[in-house]
Amino acid sequence: MAILSSAGRAPVARHASTTIARTGESSRDLAQEPRRGVAVSRRAALLGSSAAVVGLGRTKPAVADDFVKDPSFFAEWSYSQPADIIPYIKATANEGDPASVLTAMDTFGRYYPMYKLGDEKGRILAELVKERRPRRSVEIGTFLGYSAIWTASNLPPGATLTCVEFEPRHAAVARELVRFAGLADSVEILEGAGSERVPDVKRRVGDGVAADMIFLDHCKECYLPDLKLMEGAGLVGEGTVVVADNVIYPGAPDFLDYVDTSRGRYETTLLEAAFEYDQVWKKDWVPQRDALSYSVYVGRGDGGT
Repeated sequence: MAILSSAGRAPVARHASTTIARTGESSRDLAQEPRRGVAVSRRAALLGSSAAVVGLGRTKPAVADDFVKDPSFFAEWSYSQPADIIPYIKATANEGDPASVLTAMDTFGRYYPMYKLGDEKGRILAELVKERRPRRSVEIGTFLGYSAIWTASNLPPGATLTCVEFEPRHAAVARELVRFAGLADSVEILEGAGSERVPDVKRRVGDGVAADMIFLDHCKECYLPDLKLMEGAGLVGEGTVVVADNVIYPGAPDFLDYVDTSRGRYETTLLEAAFEYDQVWKKDWVPQRDALSYSVYVGRGDGGT
């Protein structure tokens, strides 16, 4: 499994077959990775200064790193329930402009940290969408619609995105923000657990066809069983791209093992990025490195060693 960092640019459709260690284990074969050491874990490979220097190019984040909080923000804008973000977005973003909605969500998230993909990973996801040009996309774990807006605003004309969000309050906000961004015609948001809505997602993608792209960003322990359910339902076919967030931190080791290139099912690359928000309320919190996994389905492998 190749590891790509933020420096430089490489076509994301190409994948190295190098097998790297599962989290917490030593590497079996890192001979093709440009690293100083051989016996390193996947987490160490991503966190270490010797990480690979080939990857997706990024533009400057929408919210600058030197952002300074305005203390009056908290008096004007509260966040006690998910819907509280809507008035802020409508007051500061332009209706029908997805980029301005994303920027407003990023700014709101600077004051009130929340679970969302974040600007850096959002741009990675957008690059993947623009390069793959999926006609039928699926997202499991939508929260307030941030990643759905990134995806839908970069889809080719006529393409669709079907989302599943477990929490009804989050789904309601996501629908409104997607609508405000001008993307309601291409995005449908279903409520419920990803595992329970697989049949409904399949009906929307279409009988006898697979999804072109699937994005996973829900409970990490659900990634693998939900992926297998989608495989069984025919949502995954040759060439289907499966992108998953937080595979290093907090981590999804069983999922990474399953999609490891050496297993013969998928060709997988890890796209390095920072964990999307700092948990400053935690004592001794240290910013974490993370990655999106990018896997292309190639067939039902027999497994590796």
